[in-house]
Amino acid sequence: MNDRASRQPPSNQPPVPTTPTRADLFDQYMPIVLFLVFNNFVGLLWAIVAMTLWAIKAQVSRYRRGLPLGRVMPLVVAYLVVRGIVGIIFDSEEVYFGIGIGVKALAALALLVSAGLHRNVVGYVLPYIIHLDAAIVGHQLYRSTTRRITVVVAVVVSVSVGFDTWLLQNASTNEFVAIRLGVNWGLSVLTLVAVGIYLDRRLRKISGFGGLMALLERRLDDMGISPPS
Repeated sequence: MNDRASRQPPSNQPPVPTTPTRADLFDQYMPIVLFLVFNNFVGLLWAIVAMTLWAIKAQVSRYRRGLPLGRVMPLVVAYLVVRGIVGIIFDSEEVYFGIGIGVKALAALALLVSAGLHRNVVGYVLPYIIHLDAAIVGHQLYRSTTRRITVVVAVVVSVSVGFDTWLLQNASTNEFVAIRLGVNWGLSVLTLVAVGIYLDRRLRKISGFGGLMALLERRLDDMGISPPS
């Protein structure tokens, strides 16, 4: 069965994102810092409010900076609002964080379904991240490789869901937030490195593919970043 979604790169390539700034890093971790501080000194309800408001502010800021969020941004904001409201109504960390764990589990299932239907998510999204020629994206090896990666990512996300569920039941709220951040960050880095190495080795078998490093350097150049020699 043909992988139609991965035959060609997206017809309308999104604009190259602006260079990442300190504000991006600040927005990424500030909700967690606010939650820990507010939960420690004020209480869970205000911690949820602070975390939700800053997360929404971060999404809007990225959208205003021209990052390719498109129609996804309103959906993310709506999710954050609903999750925050439900967490406040029930005044429960199990409910608030349980929603996030549930969404992550659904994401893992969606990845597996996309791979099973030969419309794998990785194969579709990758051309948005790095510049890939149509000949590469349309190659059977590209489709099979990205399909395997999609399954692997789904498994990794499922493992993360299991760990988050266990941690939520066996740690304090602040411990859950801090430990989950560290473990999931480390797992994400290891997954990205392993996926990058595997993708590079597999795609080098395609004639005309010069390697991921050349593509990443071109991407950085488009973003105005000079990679080290």
